Amino acid sequence: MPDRASWALAYIKQGGSDFEIYRLLSSIPGVPICHLLHYLQMAGEKVAKAYRFRDTDTDEGRLTTEHVAFSRFMQSYLGSPEIKQRYAGKDELLRETVKVARKLAREIEKLAPAVDRDISPANAEYPWSDDGRVVVPCEFTYPNLTLLTESGGRTFLRLLEMAIADFERIRIY
Repeated sequence: MPDRASWALAYIKQGGSDFEIYRLLSSIPGVPICHLLHYLQMAGEKVAKAYRFRDTDTDEGRLTTEHVAFSRFMQSYLGSPEIKQRYAGKDELLRETVKVARKLAREIEKLAPAVDRDISPANAEYPWSDDGRVVVPCEFTYPNLTLLTESGGRTFLRLLEMAIADFERIRIY
């Protein structure tokens, strides 16, 4: 059985690759947003798992199968000493960043079909039923995620990119 460090490294590499595909798809006009969000959801989930494999004692079986780690990770990541140092003297900005990041991370987390299917069936992969009609992901606008295009959303994406790039240096506890 591979050790936790090997799993962590594998997850951060794959999460980084998923994020690169998200960025690539974002630059192509006309790509349905569901495809971008699918790669963003997968990147966030894998980055969260990478940090949690390395920095927590969460059960390995749980880490490999759960889909709801991203929002919890973002809170831990934004509470890390390194991130707090980057926001030194900007307490209100950090509070707002944490608030927006947790909200976006939770909405992105819910894009996995296995998460909140009964309460929030919208996902980035499979059609779903809503008020007697079938909704197709490639035709859906994902109104809960329009924040990604605003200032707080751009900051959120930079933080995720930073979590990937600084994996060797930043720890969550």
